[in-house]
Amino acid sequence: MRRENEHEKKQNGYCEQDMVDQIARLSENTEVPDSLRPENIERLLKGKKQKKHFHSYRIGLAAACVAVVTGIIVWQYGSLHHGMTDSKRMSAGNTERKISGSRKIRIAESYDEIYKYIKRSQGNEGIAMYARSGNETSAAADTGSGNETSAAAMDADGGYSQTNVRQSGVDEGDIAKTDGTYLYVREDNGRTIDIIDAGKGQLEKYNEITLEKEYTIQEFYIDTDRKKLVAVCQKECTDADNKKQVGTAVRQQTKTAAVTYDISDIKKPVKEGEVTQSGTYNSSRMADGYLYLFSEYYTGSNVVKDKPVTYVPMVNDKAMSQSSICLPPENCGMMYEVISSVDISKPDETADHKAILSEGGQMYVSKKNIYYYESGWQQDNQTVTTLRKISYNKGKLKAAAQGKVKGYLNDTFSLDEYKGNLRLFTTNNDENLVTILDKKLDKISTIENLAKGETIYSARFMGESGYFVTYEQVDPLFSVDLSDPEKPKILGKLKIPGFSEYLHFYGEDRLLGIGMSIDEESGVAEGVKITMFNISDRSDVKEESTLVLDDLYGSHAAYDYKSVLADPEKNVIGLSGYSQNGESYYLLTYNRTDRKFETILQEEVNGNTSQGIRGIYIEDTLYVISGNIIEAYDMNTGVKSGDIIL
Repeated sequence: MRRENEHEKKQNGYCEQDMVDQIARLSENTEVPDSLRPENIERLLKGKKQKKHFHSYRIGLAAACVAVVTGIIVWQYGSLHHGMTDSKRMSAGNTERKISGSRKIRIAESYDEIYKYIKRSQGNEGIAMYARSGNETSAAADTGSGNETSAAAMDADGGYSQTNVRQSGVDEGDIAKTDGTYLYVREDNGRTIDIIDAGKGQLEKYNEITLEKEYTIQEFYIDTDRKKLVAVCQKECTDADNKKQVGTAVRQQTKTAAVTYDISDIKKPVKEGEVTQSGTYNSSRMADGYLYLFSEYYTGSNVVKDKPVTYVPMVNDKAMSQSSICLPPENCGMMYEVISSVDISKPDETADHKAILSEGGQMYVSKKNIYYYESGWQQDNQTVTTLRKISYNKGKLKAAAQGKVKGYLNDTFSLDEYKGNLRLFTTNNDENLVTILDKKLDKISTIENLAKGETIYSARFMGESGYFVTYEQVDPLFSVDLSDPEKPKILGKLKIPGFSEYLHFYGEDRLLGIGMSIDEESGVAEGVKITMFNISDRSDVKEESTLVLDDLYGSHAAYDYKSVLADPEKNVIGLSGYSQNGESYYLLTYNRTDRKFETILQEEVNGNTSQGIRGIYIEDTLYVISGNIIEAYDMNTGVKSGDIIL
């Protein structure tokens, strides 16, 4: 872990030199700025090699090289138009800014309007592809902030854990869940959900739900109040589906489906209904008895004007009406973000549906709104994130607003809605920013030029406070006062070695960080670092305790927050990680008196880990789930009590 493999060094060296050669070829016969000349890029790469050696170094370096190559391509494209007069260039720039400043998302008035919108996007595709950014990579008040203390993985009675979610009050699907009596686990085959009688560690398969071969289960929900199980799937079209599209130039081959079962009699689950929509599965949420289904649908290039099925998404095998299609003010390409809502008491019909043309990105779902966000480069070498807001309420969907902020978001934890405003932590070139937008996505305030030369690695919001971590050689944790939206303030900055990739509130006065320990002198990763920050005084945040798991190369928490089990009331922290020997699962507790982490369990994980590892508890038994293998452990002693292979 502390030393690069010689073979890897050769591979990395070849890759970097190959990139330098490619830059040289691209710049032949083209006058480029000194900073982009191959010899200067090579010096930059050498400097990079000397500075950082932790696990994400090679990815970041490759991204930097791609950015440089892309920069030359975009610069060359601009130089081809050097004959354009200054007035024309200014006009084009002003037009772009005017469009970018629009806050309205129009509803299409006709299929013809949608067709023309898409055809314009097809004409711009060759240019737009170079301008898109690759930076995107996952107790609350009733006002809507995602305080993770109340979103902790625990039911109301404290008897069993629930899925670790991004937003308190908004449920998310997962590959394993429990209702306090049974475990529900998706098998490796992707078509079966097994129902396991947990029996205090004495595991026994009780029943199963298996879907047809064209379905692949992505995640599922258990609604204990309504006694429903909802499987969210990707569905490949059957021959019967394709016959419905005979005569069209493009057939919609992939759908996203939600299949609902009544599990009031666990011995005999009954399928109650199914809804489908065009496109590949993206994500889903559940709130107030409604499922919200998200997919991404690409139209392709063979669109036929008088056949809307070739360029409009379908819901339950019917083309969406033009009144359900949203047209952002900027031409956004040929991809739709498709949203359907389903009242799970009426599981064979949609309550509402919308589709918004987009260039792809990520999303954050608050208690009232869905925010899509995507980042791109501007001509002035700035990164800008476009936000599109769709409101939801008891299944009803409405296009609300569009806005822009400077910089890109690290992940979905870097933005948060509170009292109608949206707070964001972004990175732009060599600076970081705090920005607050109102409900129309107009800017209220911003703080710029934070942590120059560093990048945001993780963030979290709690009510009127926010915290974010940046990294270059040390890990500054910033605390931000957001109580006055017009005057946000940086309250404190704590610098410690390494960085946190995931933050989770552990009660009202502590913040848990999971990341990497980095040697300050060499920049070499030394293992996974678990940190407990004391945030009782926001202006003087302290590192209260640290534990380094030096046998791990990294933690799954960095890219899969559902893999984390963090329950401050039960005082348990579960996480998985990887090393040269495979995957491991750790169960920790935090001794508040002695201010230190204590390890209850450290076990090698068996089974297929490629689909994710989950830790779920029922009362005092922990179930570690990986693929088709479940292993049970006593949470007080760490002793194994049972296992089962599905």
